[in-house]
Amino acid sequence: MRFVRQILFCLLSALLFFISWPPNSFPIFIFIAFVPILWFVFNFNTGKKVFSTWFLYLSLVLTFFGLNFSLTSWVMNAHWGGGLFASCLNTFLMSIVLILVYKIKKMIGEKHALISFPVLWLAFEYLHLNWDLTWSWLTLGNVFSENTSWIQWYEYTGVLGGSLWVLTINTLLYLALRKFLSNQSLLKPLLFALVFLTIPLFISNSILSNFSEPQQGEVNVVIVQPNYEPHFEKFSIPQNTQLLRVESLLDSVWNSDVDLIVLPETFIIDWIWESRIEVAPIVQRMRSWLKDHPNTQILTGASTGKLLEESQQIKPTARQSSSGIWYEVFNTALLISVDEPVQIFHKSKLVPGAEMTPYHLLFKPILEKFPIELAGSIGNFGVNDSIFNLNSKQGSFTSLICYESIFGEYVSKFMAKDAEWICLISNDGWWGHTYGHQQLHSYARLRAIENRRYIVRSANTGISSVINPVGIVEQFLPYSEKGVIEATIFKSDVITFYSKYGDYIGRLASFLAIVYILQLMINYLRHKDLFK
Repeated sequence: MRFVRQILFCLLSALLFFISWPPNSFPIFIFIAFVPILWFVFNFNTGKKVFSTWFLYLSLVLTFFGLNFSLTSWVMNAHWGGGLFASCLNTFLMSIVLILVYKIKKMIGEKHALISFPVLWLAFEYLHLNWDLTWSWLTLGNVFSENTSWIQWYEYTGVLGGSLWVLTINTLLYLALRKFLSNQSLLKPLLFALVFLTIPLFISNSILSNFSEPQQGEVNVVIVQPNYEPHFEKFSIPQNTQLLRVESLLDSVWNSDVDLIVLPETFIIDWIWESRIEVAPIVQRMRSWLKDHPNTQILTGASTGKLLEESQQIKPTARQSSSGIWYEVFNTALLISVDEPVQIFHKSKLVPGAEMTPYHLLFKPILEKFPIELAGSIGNFGVNDSIFNLNSKQGSFTSLICYESIFGEYVSKFMAKDAEWICLISNDGWWGHTYGHQQLHSYARLRAIENRRYIVRSANTGISSVINPVGIVEQFLPYSEKGVIEATIFKSDVITFYSKYGDYIGRLASFLAIVYILQLMINYLRHKDLFK
């Protein structure tokens, strides 16, 4: 009966996570979501030392797999193996965090274990943003992406500040619960929890009340949502047919004063060699649209390739054709003008497995045997060699491509290079009409707040939208509809605290986590018998 109760505690945590997360979006429950599982970990004792840690770990695995699978199983619509691996990897890492907390409680003490819980979790989230196996979809701070009025202070902390907020309150409420069940006064931890809950809300409200729109100039944009299902339509329908649809959608906008037309990721499906891009037929076709509109430019997704010189052929991203030519392929954004050279930006935060081989020597044999295919391409894509923006006639902007938009610190680096707004092109249809496209669109609102920039988002099947600098969606096209959005956005040259310093919370937490892990290792070597 005791084991059943412990398992139910774990499952309760998973349920609270699920109802908190977008698009379910009842984020108030995230502040108690860890309390049941913390109670389980801090009060765990089977009386059988040989099996205790294994039972604890298996219980945590059950909890976190249920959490991950319920919120991100939609990845399997793109590739079942990749989706299952993502859930299993996150499950493993989340479980390890709680196991380490349990070991710290045994070896160093309960007070340090309570402190180590937010430290280790933040370090795990920071790791997941910065290593080859990155999958930071469930970073705790993302949970507030549909409640942006709560987290305007992300311009100072980024999403890891939201994670710290969640972890701190959960820890304090666990302490309050423990004191209550021990017939002790719970006033102090409850008071601290209330203070930590309300102060960020008050600060957010104050920032929102005093916020003023940027006044550095206007940009008139047109966002196109062609709506081609990617599994069966997008890469089988001829390019000319897709161009005709877009031309038809744009018929209504040419009478307006348009500065920038934004098309989605991989809209251009015909392969383009970058050395010949100026004479590529599809580029010439798009330039013909602009003949009578010389001040208008087009941002579009494309698939491009570049020949490699002999010295570059050892790059992990190099491919060799049947004729012996070495080259790279890219998921690309092109800025097309009628009277200027095409500007090229390569996606640089790549999807592990689908667009890049993580830890090349380890995973290459596996991915060669079980390849993950997206957009008709398999294998390693090339990336940019540096951070840079695209320069339009109306100013400088960054062009994020799909998965890149979940990396807050990466996005903030473009602001330091004077990006005045953000364009985000995507193809979310791989996941179908699931939580996936809703969550990715929602997370873009966090990038707007962190950097205080307008975001112009074009997605092949939706959701396309205009997001203002406080994270409010001003206009949108729903999923699985074709259409255009005409909007006026405002440029900004503000550099927020987060844009300047990035994920400093994650770096600090990682340092403290290393200290705790080293102390745990020292204690282990001194008292091996306690770890059995």
